[in-house]
Amino acid sequence: ARNQIVQIVSNRSDPELLNPIQRLNLLTTDLQEGVLKTRMQQIGSIWQRYPRMVRDFAKMCGKEVELTLGGAETELDKSLVESITDPLIHLIRNAIDHDIEKPYLRKVKKKPRVGRLSLKASHEAGQVVIEITDDGSGLDLKRIRQKAVERGLFSEEAADKLDESDVRDSIFLPGFSTAEQISNVSGRGVGMDVVKTHIERVGGTIEIDTEKDVGTTFRLTVPLTLA
Repeated sequence: ARNQIVQIVSNRSDPELLNPIQRLNLLTTDLQEGVLKTRMQQIGSIWQRYPRMVRDFAKMCGKEVELTLGGAETELDKSLVESITDPLIHLIRNAIDHDIEKPYLRKVKKKPRVGRLSLKASHEAGQVVIEITDDGSGLDLKRIRQKAVERGLFSEEAADKLDESDVRDSIFLPGFSTAEQISNVSGRGVGMDVVKTHIERVGGTIEIDTEKDVGTTFRLTVPLTLA
């Protein structure tokens, strides 16, 4: 209603009407900013539950993982904090189960026995960026391509034409999984497509950066607020 009134008055040159409308504009803008501030919450409110969760998952998978957290003071809308909790849990589970190697394998690869997993949040151009990074084996693109064909997501001919980024992104397709057997942690083929759906539902995006035997980073970009 404020915007409509401002638009109507902008075409008129009546100072008696213009002054109170400008005042109304300032007041409603201040009110909007004030309300948005009360909705903001530090992402550290969900960060604190992850160290124990990582410890438990790692133990379940027979691995050792050290978690580092950054940007806990980064603020975003409370409803967004709640919306990204499940996707983050999925990504943490996948990093521990699929990417970070068991201690004996890390020793063979001349890596530290304890795997590293980090969660980092920051503000960037009016949005919140969350990066989940591990120092594991990286995505096996050849195996992903093969599994996508086996599960009927692509024909062999179509899979051969996929470039590297398309192969990476195929892990977000419904029903995709590279797990040989279903475990309590992952491998049910319902994880990564759910992550992408959740993030896109709140107007966000998800990107993958991976390198063989160096690790993988998932980069989530979400708006500061839905209001």
